[in-house]
Amino acid sequence: MRTAQIIMLGCCASIVCASGGSGFWSDPIGDALIRRTDVGNDAPLPPGFEPIDLISVDVQGWIPNDPVNDPYTGVVESEKADIVRIVVTLDGLVAPPGPLAIDDSPYDPYRYGARPIYGAIEIDIDDQKNSGGELMPIARNRYLANVGRFGMSPQGSISERIIRSADDVDSNIYTLPQFERTGGEFALTLCGCFTPTIVSQGGDMDDDFDPGETWIVSGRFFERFVSFAPESGLFGGSGDGQFDPIVDLRFAHDTMNDRTTITFVFPITNQGAATLTGETFQNMDFSLLNHTSIEEALDDLILGADFTIGALNVLCEQWKGEEFDDFQKPRDWGINALIGTAPLVSDPTALFVWTDTGFNEVFADLNDDDLSDSFDETALLDRIALLDGTSDDADSTVNGEVAIPDFGFAFDLADLDGDGIITPDDFPNVCAADLTGDGALDFFDLSALLQGQVDWNGDTTFDFFDISSYLSAFGAGCP
Repeated sequence: MRTAQIIMLGCCASIVCASGGSGFWSDPIGDALIRRTDVGNDAPLPPGFEPIDLISVDVQGWIPNDPVNDPYTGVVESEKADIVRIVVTLDGLVAPPGPLAIDDSPYDPYRYGARPIYGAIEIDIDDQKNSGGELMPIARNRYLANVGRFGMSPQGSISERIIRSADDVDSNIYTLPQFERTGGEFALTLCGCFTPTIVSQGGDMDDDFDPGETWIVSGRFFERFVSFAPESGLFGGSGDGQFDPIVDLRFAHDTMNDRTTITFVFPITNQGAATLTGETFQNMDFSLLNHTSIEEALDDLILGADFTIGALNVLCEQWKGEEFDDFQKPRDWGINALIGTAPLVSDPTALFVWTDTGFNEVFADLNDDDLSDSFDETALLDRIALLDGTSDDADSTVNGEVAIPDFGFAFDLADLDGDGIITPDDFPNVCAADLTGDGALDFFDLSALLQGQVDWNGDTTFDFFDISSYLSAFGAGCP
């Protein structure tokens, strides 16, 4: 029998799992790690810095009680919606991002607090992996290019697109792996590309985000992927064809549970835009200078898809002939998340220090079968045998381990503990029946078996025999 361990660290261990259809995406608390991107892997952070830990992203249709004055209070709309609310929940006190000197702003990432957040929540409106993505160089700082730094790979065939090592990175979308193709069309971006404007702040008004405070900041935090701009008719954004309107984000820290929420409310349709402004409905005109919406940006993408060529056609082809009405339920959208912070000292080649990813991921799945088991341990040993003592081994010695050249900027998925050296000890010592990887056998493991439909007995199907076989292992317990 093939024993199988699926470590669903990016998926909640409960009946309501982090998946499309619920709109709620959960990530384990306490799994945040520091993954630097600079050569030398020693970019300075504040003394005692705790990595920013993603807890969840909630994406729902939304009906505000008072749309103009308080769009953040309201009720969920489970059917077709005119407005979307996105809530990102983080552990601890997390500050708005300061500028990274990408534009004319100075390098000042810690302008608003000691733990500024950077990264992107990628939104896949049609939840299809082949119908969107971002081209280089932006793609290098997105999800599929960095999830492997954590030893994680997303569930499903999209795992074949992740960057596994520095050798996988190029600017040609036609070469494998196609890490550019996340399937996303929009992103909530915390890129440090500009200096946010403080709209309002609670507390002591000292421009430092403190415990218990609630702020609203504005800037170009929401964008349609830049890759779509060449065939776009949109205007009024930061560049020709770009959809990146100036929007508000609410940062709120709750001292009772020591968590920070980032809340974003935005119109899905132009009717939603009229509701949020309290103004008369305006027809779509592809201008970001008046009412605009996801519908306007997506309609532009659908129209432009007929004229795309080359690399852009790879990302747009499946949008040809689509209808916007099919995508008005936010709880059906797909979500990827990559978050982190910034080093204290500017490094143009390594803008970010990553700390967490999400969702629906498997740890130590080196052969892309959504399992972490003895076959992956064999793959790890094969990787060492292949690279040991070669030019891809920084110590240039055959010694049973591989030192990653230029570690920090470069990485390798097989370096599961993220220390820059691939060794046999990198593979986790796990209990096969502990499907959630939390060290305990309980109801949540049974839920993970059913939710993940784990082929426990290795016969390529999930059925009663898998459940029966698993229950036997469950009853035997863990050593």
